[in-house]
Amino acid sequence: MVQLSFENDYAILKFPKHLVTTNYMQQVLERLQLETWVENNVLNEEQAWELSEQLKSEWWENNKFRLLRD
Repeated sequence: MVQLSFENDYAILKFPKHLVTTNYMQQVLERLQLETWVENNVLNEEQAWELSEQLKSEWWENNKFRLLRD
């Protein structure tokens, strides 16, 4: 069961550990951070470029097995 509550300035999300992996949660949090940056427009051009390079690099590491032969 997933629970969402708010305390002071924090949103607290609780769910059983078996529902997600640590890697998946890291990806969710990175996506949330990206969405916040875009929404608040706090990225300058250099930061946006670095973020794009990081995302491409992470994508490649996670997906290169699909494109390369063993």
